[in-house]
Amino acid sequence: MAKITRGFLETADGEVHFRETGTQHATLPIVVLHPGPTASHSVVPLLERLGEQRHVIAPDLMGMGDSDGPAVDNPRMDYYAEMVFRFLDARGGFPRFDLWGSMTGAHCGIEMSLRKPDRVNRLYIEMVQFYGPEMKKMMQGGHAPKAKIDHYGSQVYQMWNLARDQHAFFPWFAPEAQYRRGGTLPTPDQLHEKVVELLKACRTYHHPLGAALHYPTAEKLAQVQVPVFGPETFKEYLPSATVRGDFCVGPNTAPPAQVDKAAKEILRHLAI
Repeated sequence: MAKITRGFLETADGEVHFRETGTQHATLPIVVLHPGPTASHSVVPLLERLGEQRHVIAPDLMGMGDSDGPAVDNPRMDYYAEMVFRFLDARGGFPRFDLWGSMTGAHCGIEMSLRKPDRVNRLYIEMVQFYGPEMKKMMQGGHAPKAKIDHYGSQVYQMWNLARDQHAFFPWFAPEAQYRRGGTLPTPDQLHEKVVELLKACRTYHHPLGAALHYPTAEKLAQVQVPVFGPETFKEYLPSATVRGDFCVGPNTAPPAQVDKAAKEILRHLAI
């Protein structure tokens, strides 16, 4: 497995935390944009595999993980797209790159591909969801609640429930039989790590999640001109998209064999 280094970089938006690996490879880099509600911590097993062949960098979006909160009020996905470009420019060495995104990171990747297609070589979407009006209204009512911080530690209980129930129900805040998901819960250690990531950013994590929820994903995806790889549902909105095979939405809680398959699929489609 490739060794991952961590760092902080001061940008116009504030301090950005990032993970990086495979810097010895003189190849087109891959920029990895994590899913919510945590940060680049959630894709570490994937980074370890991709870094064996490619230079990979994964910033924490502003308001998540160890990055500062967003520098604007009520940020939308255009802010996050430009924030990533500003980070890459400050880091240096990323004039053009392949882009991988999942869930919140996928929305950001789509917007980046529209704003600066001359810099995004290919866009690989691990997973993104398209919500109808009824589900979107439901999600807006409880998907990313602001943390309640008090002397009773309510924020710990709140973030713990969010981290656990995301694996049991969809939406996570609707613990009813009709919303039950298949599969199992993460291990206690995995759940603890996820809660710690959430607590670090519990004052601001809701901003990027809200931006993703308000993003007109289907409309925007249909406008992308760069080569796109994604789930079969993409063909409805972007007929030119290439359907990817094996995937892994949550690398840090998935079985290693599943992460292996997903990494091989990414490297196959994004081959130099």
